[in-house]
Amino acid sequence: MKKFDVLIIGGGVAGMTAAIYAKRRGRSVCIIEKFALGGQVLSIEKIENFPSQKLIDGISLCNMFAGQVKALGVEVVFDDILTCQLSGEEKVVVGKKEKYLSSSVIIATGLSYVGLGINENDYLGKGVSFCAVCDANFYRNKPVLVASKNGSALADAKLLSGVCSKVTVLDSGDVSVLAKVVENPKIKFVSNVQIKNIFGKDNFDGVEMVCDGEAKKIKAAALFVCLGKKPINIFDEIKTDKNGFILTDENMQTSVPGVFAVGDVRAKTLKQIVTACADGAIAGQNA
Repeated sequence: MKKFDVLIIGGGVAGMTAAIYAKRRGRSVCIIEKFALGGQVLSIEKIENFPSQKLIDGISLCNMFAGQVKALGVEVVFDDILTCQLSGEEKVVVGKKEKYLSSSVIIATGLSYVGLGINENDYLGKGVSFCAVCDANFYRNKPVLVASKNGSALADAKLLSGVCSKVTVLDSGDVSVLAKVVENPKIKFVSNVQIKNIFGKDNFDGVEMVCDGEAKKIKAAALFVCLGKKPINIFDEIKTDKNGFILTDENMQTSVPGVFAVGDVRAKTLKQIVTACADGAIAGQNA
């Protein structure tokens, strides 16, 4: 069992900024991160709107954040959170590896990708990807499919078209107008698609789908699932909006005393790196 003054769940830029501010106040601080410090910012190829940096990639920026966090002596543990009890004065967070106690908790869990809800997880890393920026280069000069909802995959399709030989966007809505507007011979839009199954022996080969009531199969080198993102919120005690984003006041305080929320998991209008940092600074100063 480990005990800290401030426990931060999530090691993205919001969580790391919160850690910096809390640690500088003399608090004992721990970041619990499931994968790697940086979160989704690690997958951004070009960042051009972060103050002080004309152009930087996500990995380089996150390494700068992480270096400052470690230099201050913030403890970083890699664990997967299972349950939380946040309503009491002493907060209890249980991970797969350890149990953690603290007087203040800052939730910085961010967003996760929306899945198809079929068998896509069986093929992750084997031809199915949720990140076009991360994995496009693996399919250079090859045909790929993109799962989309009401045009959600447009930006990813454009990115993939610069690398892949052909990009077929399978959209669950009607994107006929969008297909006319986008002038790119390498991108094909297909409307009213329901992807029913992914097939392939060891690796991804293609999808089974229904298009305008007709069952079809289509093969490609890969499938990119680009259906948007949703908040990672496993905290039942905390009030959220109708979409699951955590509600806070201007101090990042949630409905539960001693519990704060920062970054993309919080209900707000502008979700940017710089606003995540602002959230983290405020929470770190108040936690």
